[in-house]
Amino acid sequence: MRMRDVVDTVTQDPPPLRYGVDDIVASGERAQRRRRFVRAGAGAASVVVALGVAAAVVVPSLSAGPDGTGVSTPDAPAAPAAAPAGPAAPFTFTFTAYQVGRLSVAAPITVSTSYQLASVYAEGLVSNDKPVEPSTEEPSGPQKGDPGYRPDPNPTKQLSAYLAVYRPGAYDATKLAGATPVTVAGRPGLEATSTGGSWDMERTLAWQYADDAWAVISSLSDDVNHPSADALRQLAAGLRTELRTPAKLPVKLSYVPAGYGLTEVGMKATTGLNGVVSARSGDFGGLLFSKPALPTTGLTGPYTGPDGGNPAGSFAMYIVPARNSNQQPAPGITCLNGFCNRWFAGNTVKVQVSSEGLLPNAEMRRILEGVTLADVQNVTTWTEATASIPA
Repeated sequence: MRMRDVVDTVTQDPPPLRYGVDDIVASGERAQRRRRFVRAGAGAASVVVALGVAAAVVVPSLSAGPDGTGVSTPDAPAAPAAAPAGPAAPFTFTFTAYQVGRLSVAAPITVSTSYQLASVYAEGLVSNDKPVEPSTEEPSGPQKGDPGYRPDPNPTKQLSAYLAVYRPGAYDATKLAGATPVTVAGRPGLEATSTGGSWDMERTLAWQYADDAWAVISSLSDDVNHPSADALRQLAAGLRTELRTPAKLPVKLSYVPAGYGLTEVGMKATTGLNGVVSARSGDFGGLLFSKPALPTTGLTGPYTGPDGGNPAGSFAMYIVPARNSNQQPAPGITCLNGFCNRWFAGNTVKVQVSSEGLLPNAEMRRILEGVTLADVQNVTTWTEATASIPA
């Protein structure tokens, strides 16, 4: 689905938008081309305002992990410490933010039955993971690969990168095409690179951070030399997975359709790569439910895949601030094409169920009728993910 199709879908008889349709479409299509691994919206319902080019940053704040605690790490990592005996429970974060040289890993924001995801940032490169006002957008025009494209003589170099930490046995490293063997902190790894596409350099680094447990850094950069392969290996060597921090959600549900199980959770973010692409947009949470359960072995990437849509047999819930929505508040529960909305907290918070046609409106309404919202600004009022859904 093209971004203009998304905008047309969610604005039937459109109310006034915070951003005009042209602004949303232009910004979203640019973001989509630049990021590639996820479209500029949260599923077909497009709950998030299109993302533009974020202001340049040196390194984002690393002061807050999933539990709000700070962690500082040295530039030169020591040998990896042993993780606690036994794997972590599902929907549990096992690492937090850290920095190595010019690269940094943010605190993980989404966790599933098979992996955790966190954004990766680089000094000197801009990441597109938060909304900007249209007045600060870069001028619209043909993008790289489009007819009439002309290179900017003074381009802003950009980066789209994330870290996926897989549970033991979940990732199938044999399916990483074109990879060459490398060593990361004394453990086996694989490295693949590609040039000449939409990005000047695409790098993938996969390595075993523990026995039969793989982590993967995906890096798409406008700079062929930054981040370098060596810098990514050093960043990988800094990963520590001793933490055991359960993910929490600002909602409790009293009803989930029969047979659907919780697959993925976003804490202060929506789920999957949609959460990564909007990591700093201020979203509150997300849930992904699947029927049947999605595979927990043989994976080659996150469940959402490169297009950002729901996996087959899955529906999603998004908890987002009103400012991140291109829909106006309405009383009760309202449904459009494939999704339903309910507004909370004086119309400042929207909870949306998006099934992309999988569920009838009656089921989505029933889900939303059973939602209880906590104080979205106070994580201590939130509920652990496994306790937020009916037993």
